Amino acid sequence: MNKGKKGHKTRKFIKSKREFRENLTGLLLFGPFLLLASTFILYPILYSFFISFKEFSFLNPAAAKWVGIGNYLALFQDSRFLTALWNTIKLVLLVVPAQTIIALLLANVLNSKIKARTFFRTVFYLPYVTSPVAVGAVMIHLFKKNGIATKFFALFGLENVAWFTSGNYAFPLITMVIVWTQIGFYTVIYLGGLQSISPQLYEAASLDGASKIKQFFHITLPLLKPTTFLVLVMGVLATLQIFEQPYVISTSGGALPGSPGDTTLTLVMYLYTQAFRYYEMGFASAAAFVIFTLIFIITLFQYKLFGYKTPQ
Repeated sequence: MNKGKKGHKTRKFIKSKREFRENLTGLLLFGPFLLLASTFILYPILYSFFISFKEFSFLNPAAAKWVGIGNYLALFQDSRFLTALWNTIKLVLLVVPAQTIIALLLANVLNSKIKARTFFRTVFYLPYVTSPVAVGAVMIHLFKKNGIATKFFALFGLENVAWFTSGNYAFPLITMVIVWTQIGFYTVIYLGGLQSISPQLYEAASLDGASKIKQFFHITLPLLKPTTFLVLVMGVLATLQIFEQPYVISTSGGALPGSPGDTTLTLVMYLYTQAFRYYEMGFASAAAFVIFTLIFIITLFQYKLFGYKTPQ
């Protein structure tokens, strides 16, 4: 009996020693990432949150003054911030549904047996990987007065003016550019979702006399629900944080960010101007956390809307 107990204790000790070594090895392997993440991600986030309660500028850090929630209150009393918030919400309401629907339709077409599928997939994906600065520069050229695109739209009764300098056309131009550059990425995601659906389901539906339209609404859409959820969440996140295209287009010709008349001003552009044009880092940090809270609330709403439940 004593030998059996001793053997059991020995095995238990060896097992715990092995587990300790495995845990130590895992910690050592994970340690460098943890150190880098803490230094370059966690610490800046915490420090940014801290200075959001201060009147702070890196030009004179010693003069920083604690203002509590003053920065947050001032944000919602700033007409430019409210304009940026409304512009961003409008972008979300216009861009996300448009790019989701277009990406879904394109994915269905590109998933069918059409000629040159690979070529068309590349063409639609190319704008997404193209530099936003390059895209903005091209759009400025196309939509200037007497530009190719401007002349084309003038055939349908629109004014022949530089869209990026017009209060009536600058925002629609930004919306079109964002949709055009993003749909390729979401089309690829939908293609992955479509290719995971078993062809046998469509064959069985065809044998039962279901048309292509009925198959789309009763097979494709329900089975793409997780993919659609992913596309919507990523689309909302990307649009709420949009910066490059509106900035490049609105600042053409040396204009101020958000020109003309703040019609293209977005939340991130507002944050950027407060931080790097006026050097109000405390105020900009408060804006950053308001944007984070908005993203969190909208994502949570989408999560509940699609009926996802946390696994028990």
